[in-house]
Amino acid sequence: MEHIERVLAVLNHKEPDRIPIDMGGSINSIHHVALKRLLQFMGLEEYPVRIFHRMQGLGEIPEAILRQFDVDFRHVRLNPPRLDEIKYISPDEYVNEFGITFRRCGYYFEMVEELKPLYNAKSPRDVERYIPPKPHEGRVRGLGKVAKQYMDEGYAVVVEAFAGIWEQAQRLHGLSNSLKNIVLNPELMDAILDLALEIHKSFWEAILNEVGDYGHIALCCDDYGHQAGPQISPRLWERFIFPRLKELVSFIKSNSRMKFMLHSCGGIRPLIGKIIEAGVDILNPLQPRAKGMDRKELKKEFGRRIIFHGGVDIQYTLPRGTIEDVEKEVIEVIDTYAPSYIFSPAHNIQVDTPPENIIAAYRTAISYNPFAR
Repeated sequence: MEHIERVLAVLNHKEPDRIPIDMGGSINSIHHVALKRLLQFMGLEEYPVRIFHRMQGLGEIPEAILRQFDVDFRHVRLNPPRLDEIKYISPDEYVNEFGITFRRCGYYFEMVEELKPLYNAKSPRDVERYIPPKPHEGRVRGLGKVAKQYMDEGYAVVVEAFAGIWEQAQRLHGLSNSLKNIVLNPELMDAILDLALEIHKSFWEAILNEVGDYGHIALCCDDYGHQAGPQISPRLWERFIFPRLKELVSFIKSNSRMKFMLHSCGGIRPLIGKIIEAGVDILNPLQPRAKGMDRKELKKEFGRRIIFHGGVDIQYTLPRGTIEDVEKEVIEVIDTYAPSYIFSPAHNIQVDTPPENIIAAYRTAISYNPFAR
């Protein structure tokens, strides 16, 4: 099978010739330090490492690596904001187009909680005074051309925007404030979440108008969980998040032919049934060490209703396991989730991951065939 044919088989819950392989998005790239080590290990030092996601420190994966790893997908992302939309304070601090302040913290940039633009908001009136960035032509110019080129070259295309509705609310109002006020000030949180939804719809409208039919998957990243379970109770999630997620999914599907992929970290198993009901087709990252995210149980409960994406442990196995540990992990993940599965680590590959383990993971994904008769 060719790349697109293979991906479409899985998206339709059919058996492919091998599991499709994904790499290079904002959910499954490599930290620029680890990427530089990988390139050096492979004797490819001549390729420059360009950071495309400053907060996470992600490096743009060179096309040579994508081809060697036989990656079936290519990712299309928003263009960077204009210079007049960002305020650079120092090499270690900047304010993005949403008015969110980031400061360097080791290998990453962290958001400064008390400087978030709606941190002190008390009422919907405060939210109304916030002016969000606009999806001007510069953010999407050329994306359709890039997506068409990838598709013409035979790759499945994933289209990305930015942090999802719940994450966007936290980024504007603060994580602690959002968790508190979803109980104490629901009127305020409704206003902030409505704002986040409208921001997303406006940007997705611009993206879809530019990309047209040259996309297979729309990716939305919205973390609903942490290591020990959902961030908020399933009841609160269903009240505040579910209807807005469903509206966003419906908006994208009404204006494109793309499947909808949700990236949501943590122990989100109690939410998955409603996530599927909202119209989500593909679920990532299947964080294996989070509470309730047992692979076999997820497959048994949801395997007929959703495509699984990710699942290879980045918390221990990839950074600290042996090559044999990595190979065993990849085979176990593929055997459990196939055929409705797309191979990927369970998030971005971090700084402490040896290049040998990265190669072992993808080599195994290429060579191992669970469908061999």
